[in-house]
Amino acid sequence: MQASLSSSAPAPVKKKLVIMGRSGAGKTSMRSLIFSNYTANDTRRLGATIDVEHSTVQFMGELNLNIWDCGGQHKYLDNYLGEEKENIFGNVEVLIYVFDLETNNREGEYTLYDECLQGLETFSPDAKVYCLIHKIDKVPDDQREPTVESYRRALAKRSDRFQPGVYGTSIWDHTLYRAWSQIVYTLVPNMAIIKKHLYNFCRLTDATEVVLFERSTFLVVCCSSFGGEDEDAINEKYMSVSQVIKMYRNMCRQNQSAFRSVQVRNKHYTMFIEPFTKSTYILVITVDPEIEPAVTKANIEAARNHFIKLAD
Repeated sequence: MQASLSSSAPAPVKKKLVIMGRSGAGKTSMRSLIFSNYTANDTRRLGATIDVEHSTVQFMGELNLNIWDCGGQHKYLDNYLGEEKENIFGNVEVLIYVFDLETNNREGEYTLYDECLQGLETFSPDAKVYCLIHKIDKVPDDQREPTVESYRRALAKRSDRFQPGVYGTSIWDHTLYRAWSQIVYTLVPNMAIIKKHLYNFCRLTDATEVVLFERSTFLVVCCSSFGGEDEDAINEKYMSVSQVIKMYRNMCRQNQSAFRSVQVRNKHYTMFIEPFTKSTYILVITVDPEIEPAVTKANIEAARNHFIKLAD
């Protein structure tokens, strides 16, 4: 069954993201991996950030992310929290504070975090705050969740009104994609509408799972399922897909080949990963053996123009 729906395009919007943390925490490495198609190994050649590096990234069509990557050396931090405080913390939509798990001064990290929140309280009291407990790969597997939870409890006590989202992250696995997907999810202005129509697409086409990825970063935008799994479980699964596809696409680029799409068919399911709109890819899984792949591809094509109005 082919889907046919309609809606209006979102208005252009620009949102400021500030990335803060001590020097060497990994701020620029994660930004380069997510937004500049670096591999984890590529980030080893990055130098220290000098003052503030500004970049604007178009995300989901009309959403422009104005990213301020703040160098973490003491001389710059003193400036950010002094005469440049209003410039840094004014009109902030999201503050991303990166905690370095290799630090020898956790209390000093908390003090800097507190000062950043004071800047937000004054100049951007409605900003969202995310804390990334970075280099989680340095912690044994069975200690990772307790480590993140200890930060989560400590940060909850000192964050007052901001109620930060806290995630353990590493450039070496899907955890970084999970955290950044959650961050950008809150920034897409018409996300509720996109999610509703993705659910309708899933239902109308008898798909088991449908996932929308942002085309450039391959971050998960949203998902829908009729397979019985809850949304958190699906999101977790497809964060790994984000990382794998991004790595594969980089390999294609290095070999001067173009990544286009993926199709997998076996006795359990059929899966498509296809370019969808100008700013998205779509993943569709069907488990009904009577649904021919050509029908699924036709449904993707039929829905494309509708989602262009929503996502681009």
